[in-house]
Amino acid sequence: MISIKKASEDLDRLAGMVKAAKASYSHAVWSASQYVVELDAADSKQFREHLDRIRTLADRTEHPEDWVSVQASFRGELRDYRDRSLARLNKLRNDLRAAAEAMETFAVGVASSGAGYKEEVNSAMGKLDAAVETDSLQVVRTTLTETKNQIRASVERMEQQHQLAIAQLRDEIRSLHAQIDAEHRVPFLDVPSGVWNRDRIQSQMEEMLNRDESFCVLVLRLHPMRRLDRCSPALIDGGIRALTQRLAAMLGPDAFVGRWEEDVFLAIVQNEPAPVISLSREAASRLSGAYSVQEEGASRRIELKAATGVIERKRGMSSAALHLKLQQMAGALAGS
Repeated sequence: MISIKKASEDLDRLAGMVKAAKASYSHAVWSASQYVVELDAADSKQFREHLDRIRTLADRTEHPEDWVSVQASFRGELRDYRDRSLARLNKLRNDLRAAAEAMETFAVGVASSGAGYKEEVNSAMGKLDAAVETDSLQVVRTTLTETKNQIRASVERMEQQHQLAIAQLRDEIRSLHAQIDAEHRVPFLDVPSGVWNRDRIQSQMEEMLNRDESFCVLVLRLHPMRRLDRCSPALIDGGIRALTQRLAAMLGPDAFVGRWEEDVFLAIVQNEPAPVISLSREAASRLSGAYSVQEEGASRRIELKAATGVIERKRGMSSAALHLKLQQMAGALAGS
């Protein structure tokens, strides 16, 4: 009888602890949404909405495996918000740095402006008029020297003040260049994956063929894509984007990565075949697996399998021969 009572008390105590833990976790999610640092009102609002959904899900969770999903969603949402916030902060830092440089130039110009250039020039002209009336050569020489130095100093201060306009123009030019570069890239990007599209990677290969350069093409095929039919488009795009980002990081900034077909990606690498082949084998292993993607405040998992191969383009190889090899390699990877 005593053991039954003790077991009942232990169960009640355990249930109370679970209830308290759930309430604590729910409050932690709520606190994160309430005390978020707002850098963009719309983004912060969406972030709060997603955390509210996670909080609701946490309140309804009963099984351990469900808690794993809640934790993954919470962690993924925090990570995505951090990445977006860092991007905005970096932009603000760059803008602030440019504004500080412009204000520093302005302050130097204002501090050295004196009583005004018009008064200085009029004063110098008055000295010259007085010197014209004198017969003393020494007075004329002294006046000319003083006037020359005064005008030179005025010109130097004018140049310093004009640096403000120059700094502002440089900042505007920098912003315009960034905007033009972004707009120039848009027509050549494969938006879902975030890498170059077929037209751009085709033109890059043609440019290198025209210069008769040797290079390697790493061919990556996702296989088979039909297994992803049950996944939402946003989940598929998010998984592929994560995969291409990982591939680009492995290859380095000099690699040219693009989407050739729906499930085929190419990476142009100017290197000897041996290290590219070794990297290709590593990529097939590291890129295959589960990817976590945030979708409407929830962490989803998608399984992707990558098969890779390498084509060496030697000098003298024609465009037709290269494209035939690409077609053959893509076909071979489809059955691997």
